[in-house]
Amino acid sequence: MSTSKDFLLGAIEAGGTKFRASVLNLDFEIVAEERVDTTTPDETMQAMVAFFHANETIAALGVASFGPLIVDEQSPRYGSIGPTPKPGWTDTPLLDYLQKALGVPAAIQTDVEAAAVAEYRLGAGQNHRSVGYVTIGTGIGAAVAIDGVPFRGKDHTELGHIPVRRAKNDQFEGRCPFHQDCLEGMASGPAIAERWNADPASLGDRDEVWDLEASYLAQLVRVYAYSFAPDVVVLGGGVGTRPDMAERVQHHAIKDLAGYSVSHADNAKLVVPAALGEDAGLIGAAVLASTILP
Repeated sequence: MSTSKDFLLGAIEAGGTKFRASVLNLDFEIVAEERVDTTTPDETMQAMVAFFHANETIAALGVASFGPLIVDEQSPRYGSIGPTPKPGWTDTPLLDYLQKALGVPAAIQTDVEAAAVAEYRLGAGQNHRSVGYVTIGTGIGAAVAIDGVPFRGKDHTELGHIPVRRAKNDQFEGRCPFHQDCLEGMASGPAIAERWNADPASLGDRDEVWDLEASYLAQLVRVYAYSFAPDVVVLGGGVGTRPDMAERVQHHAIKDLAGYSVSHADNAKLVVPAALGEDAGLIGAAVLASTILP
């Protein structure tokens, strides 16, 4: 007879560029893994199913998905992708497809919700009750985990699309297809590349680039502080984990708060880099799977 020690967890991090599938043990160590490009829904999910069928049997599956995602469990579209600029993916029944194809219990969160939970459990959010998590990459995703549970209402949060105050002399129009100059439109990886006409990875330590970026991200930290009062805001993604980005955002955030914050009036540490790196979403998916083991 098998015991809980024998269980293996399935985890999928579903991204707009790549899907990552893994089998993990109950210590959240990766046993097997595969990455595939995000193409059509059928092709991509068939590759995910084939990976799990070719590896050791999993007991449950957790999915950390790009959004928007239908998270209202009363909706007939629960677990489906919402309106997305990713061609062909709107209304894809991600959770239903995978659960039926693999025949195991399955659950789903947004990728940033899963990352927030993972950092709360195992990363930079340990020993904190309320953890904000922001990833800055192709888009900007943001979530809050309170006592290890993502905050959400009928929908998940979409803090990456908050309106922002334009920096002085910044003439960049923004590139969000929905809002143009929201936070994501002004500060995502593609926005950095377009504003400076260069790959962000090639921009080195140019203060004018990263101070401007930090000033926009600090506006999100201010919204976090006044809306959710998190103990800490964790920065992830390629931009968020730059060696000095958390320090730069902290500096601008404290200026933005202008002393109107009881817990951070004395420059207390509010913004920190992610500890789990690119594995945060995947580990979060595995943590989710562990909560629905049979």
